[in-house]
Amino acid sequence: MSDTSLSTSALLERLSAMRPFSCLPTLQLVQAIQSAGVETAVAGATLIGEGENGRDYLVLLEGELEVSRRFRNGDGMPEIKIARLRPGEGAGEMALLHGVPRQASVRALTAARYLRFEGEYMEEMLAWSQRFTRELTGLAGLRTRMNLVRQIGPFRQLPLENVQRAFEALQARDVVAGATVVRHGEAGDCYYLIERGLAEVWRTDPLTDETACVAALGPGQAFGEEALLVGGFRNATVKMMTNGKLWALGKPDFDALVKPGLVEEIGALAAQEMVRRNEARWLDCRYDVEFEESHIPSAAHAPLDLLREQTATLDTNATYIVYCRSGRRSTCAAYLLRERGFKAYSLS
Repeated sequence: MSDTSLSTSALLERLSAMRPFSCLPTLQLVQAIQSAGVETAVAGATLIGEGENGRDYLVLLEGELEVSRRFRNGDGMPEIKIARLRPGEGAGEMALLHGVPRQASVRALTAARYLRFEGEYMEEMLAWSQRFTRELTGLAGLRTRMNLVRQIGPFRQLPLENVQRAFEALQARDVVAGATVVRHGEAGDCYYLIERGLAEVWRTDPLTDETACVAALGPGQAFGEEALLVGGFRNATVKMMTNGKLWALGKPDFDALVKPGLVEEIGALAAQEMVRRNEARWLDCRYDVEFEESHIPSAAHAPLDLLREQTATLDTNATYIVYCRSGRRSTCAAYLLRERGFKAYSLS
């Protein structure tokens, strides 16, 4: 059961003082908190059953939990060990539970409030942080960019050398409210990361000629990749809503350091086999009229120009094979999905 009475800022303050969360940069920790949310449990409720996946991180905010584990002692006799977990015991105001063995279970002894962080997601974030803490300790001038870039999904998949070179190539740009950063119809020359400020994406529908705001972007988000991926022109205008600071990566550096390996293509036969084995799903990124005319049976639909706001409707645990007419739009769509943490291929 979800509970939203604790604010993100309050949770951020408390978790920032608690390991391993103190190892994460602020933007990354905020994203983790928002993805988890505060949950509640009544007395007697099972949070993790015996034999279930115990890799999730549980952070107990209020109440008391019981951890029961079965094992065999040195004489080969079965025993049960029971431990209780309460907030405020040990360091910090909260209690952390992680890595519950499969032969153990966790239940609430009292009414409880807690955060549940998905285990693989946390491990990936912590590994990323540790990776750059070790490798870039002496590069103090890159830390601001490092903390920003590590929020952008594709960079977490790049070789360390590529990421470091991308850090060094980024150029700072201070922008004011109302400024147009990219304009529809212009040639794409840069990829932008937002460190500070808010921006709006305005797009003109080629079928109706109507212009509308299709997305709002903020710190830790990126834009400008679509024109770079297909070697074409900007298909949207991005304007600043507030004063802010951007980091720009030029097209040559984007092509050399970011693009390779991040847009994975898959052939038709291999794609069909993945879908047949329920290992992937089809995603059509064409316009509505194209989708209505014909599409692959069972395909989900998310037009490229609306993909940013429609990712919330997609399954984050699924693998998507994205297709269009030529492969140009699906290349962009697969990149945008991977940028947001999805597993995606472009149908070649």
